Amino acid sequence: MSAALSAARNGAIVTVAEHNSEAGKKILITGNGRCNYTNTFVSPEHYRCNDKALIGSVLASFGYDDCIKLFKSLGIEPNVIHYRFDESGYVYPKDGGAALLRDALYKGCLDEGVSFLFNTDAVDLSIVKNEDVFNTSIGEFDAVIIAAGSNAYPVTGSDSSVYPILKQFDLGFKPFLPALCALYSKSPLLKELKGKRVEGSISLVIGEDRSYTAAGEIQFNEHSISGIPVMQLSGYAAGALKEKKSCRLIFEGNSFEIHRTAGFDRAQCCSGGIDTDEIINETLESRRCSGIYFCGELIDAYGECGGYNLHFAWASGFVAGRSAALGK
Repeated sequence: MSAALSAARNGAIVTVAEHNSEAGKKILITGNGRCNYTNTFVSPEHYRCNDKALIGSVLASFGYDDCIKLFKSLGIEPNVIHYRFDESGYVYPKDGGAALLRDALYKGCLDEGVSFLFNTDAVDLSIVKNEDVFNTSIGEFDAVIIAAGSNAYPVTGSDSSVYPILKQFDLGFKPFLPALCALYSKSPLLKELKGKRVEGSISLVIGEDRSYTAAGEIQFNEHSISGIPVMQLSGYAAGALKEKKSCRLIFEGNSFEIHRTAGFDRAQCCSGGIDTDEIINETLESRRCSGIYFCGELIDAYGECGGYNLHFAWASGFVAGRSAALGK
């Protein structure tokens, strides 16, 4: 929707092919329905991406002030909340939460003349590029923006149905892995700690030479460890486990060997996606296939907890939509 709104405001005639029966379904579950839609400290350092220049370029085009301005124009006033262990400000809608924000964004698109085709599968679009035009089952288009998200929260429609299009156009893609999720351990100590919430620092040690630390409230369950600090570290753990490397959490001298992450159904987002080497930083256009643009979680980049992922969705959508509309 951010890409659609941006393209329409830059003069394009826009059609959104939506897999679900409604727009923005995943927005409704963000922040437990409260929708932490940006952060006062939005900057590249809060993102995990091999190409920080891409993140920097996107955020330079659409930063914190731009985000606040956009949603104010849609009737959403910000409410900034500060939490312990974090100097930044988490930004929520002042009223109405996620549902109001989603509805405002959808209405904004409709007001700009955007058309929505619901219950539409990507593979059924039958996209074929003929010279500078994309012929599809729903008409001809000058550009295509692929904003299909990742595998996180499949209940919201994330079912990998866009993969055939990525393969069709030979777009470099890194497999998705769960990120911002709980980590699982078979340590018997977890049975003793079950149900406890403790504030402090926790470290993830990968192999013998890499470690990462985060602070905040840590939650212990019978088979897993969670809480924002663990979620911030989970992407590193997922990558290490895929590479068959050992990883363990260290908390107050206790070591918890990690054997898996939570699944996609309990991950707030994913690492992986379209390889950033495939993308022109300034426009988010495909290097291999002109006229195809990417945005959101489909790109191999994700943010920390705190509104950074939603901000990247709006920001990358803004850039992709503008670039597609202006043919840049």
